[in-house]
Amino acid sequence: MAKQIADVQIHASDENDLEDDNLDISVDLIDDGLYLGNLACARDFKTLEQLKVTHILTIDLVPLPRSILDRTHLTFKFMKLADVPKEDLISHLPESNEFIRQAIANKGTVLVHCYFGVSRSAAVVIAYIMEKYGLCYEDAFLLVKTKRRFIGPNVGFVAQLKLFGHMGYQINKDDPRFKQFRLKMAGQKLKQVKILPQLFADLIKPDPGLIRERPDPIVYRCKKCRRIVANQSNIIPHLPKQVKVELAKKNIRPPPSKLTGINCAENGQLLIEKLKSLACQIMDNKIEIDQPSDDTSPGKNDNSYQDSDEGPSQILDGYNEQNMVDANIVARADAPEICRLMWFVEPMSWMKDVQNSPQGKLHCPKCANKIGSFSWVMGCKCPCGQKVAPAFYLVPSKVEWSNIVQNVQITV
Repeated sequence: MAKQIADVQIHASDENDLEDDNLDISVDLIDDGLYLGNLACARDFKTLEQLKVTHILTIDLVPLPRSILDRTHLTFKFMKLADVPKEDLISHLPESNEFIRQAIANKGTVLVHCYFGVSRSAAVVIAYIMEKYGLCYEDAFLLVKTKRRFIGPNVGFVAQLKLFGHMGYQINKDDPRFKQFRLKMAGQKLKQVKILPQLFADLIKPDPGLIRERPDPIVYRCKKCRRIVANQSNIIPHLPKQVKVELAKKNIRPPPSKLTGINCAENGQLLIEKLKSLACQIMDNKIEIDQPSDDTSPGKNDNSYQDSDEGPSQILDGYNEQNMVDANIVARADAPEICRLMWFVEPMSWMKDVQNSPQGKLHCPKCANKIGSFSWVMGCKCPCGQKVAPAFYLVPSKVEWSNIVQNVQITV
């Protein structure tokens, strides 16, 4: 067996390490008590003992073999995830971050791995580094890449990691960007099974026009009968097509570090120095290593951007239509730059057929006047030119905006 061992790196080869995989052991120390590696590392007893690993976080389609899981001195966590851009990574991040944080707090050592240790596990480790040190995605990616040169989360994971940072390293169910992300996930499932799965039942919001206390002060009403059909909180705001890339990038920056209280740039410089000091060996930058990613080629996401059919100018903040996060959706419905030519909203209980039909018309539940349409899969193009999918939209000529509402409203 030929092994190159340093304090922070093990890249080895042993034909006896795996029963049916010709995969070299590959693992790197990313932060105190945190290793990022591949499946071969997670299945090699000697390496686990040498690194003093106490916790293993597996991100793959199948868990580790029973021969590993039966080891009682190890604590395991399994996240079932494929390395494809449309997979739901972001919903797992708070739980994975907590697993890593608790393990290290209890003086443990964590190995995070997928198959190759390039995309899925790298994305999870980046999310942890983002939250721990209060970093934006770009800085956290750079820091992890300093320790493991060939990481490359796929474009969908990159978009979700950015959204995770924009939401303050937590899942904010009231954030329109996260709402639209889940609507996309639901649309994919509805397309397959022809009905909205129970998992996404919470996406259908209550009817804002029914009897209730403390009504939203800003509402949208049918112009014909004045029946309330949406609240301000139901709006999914979007940027118009002509908005420049610079404007679209005005996202909320991650909060200061919980650990140091300093900002992203200062923390980034501190961590660069920290990670450099941990490294025992730095390989020559001119050496090109052809390492496979989990599903696609490594290095493809170093800049986290992809061109669309309309050219790179249409890509906003690294998001595109090939993943589940839209850059044209913004965090606040009262932002001055949002489009008001059409009102995109969440699906609501008064909307007939939204749970069992991929598309249809929206009619006022009181007077039956047509006030909009919906499409789970194809979406809709706003008059401004921006496409939103899935789309549940109200036409401004049929629906009026109002900031006056009675404390209790009764509708028929």
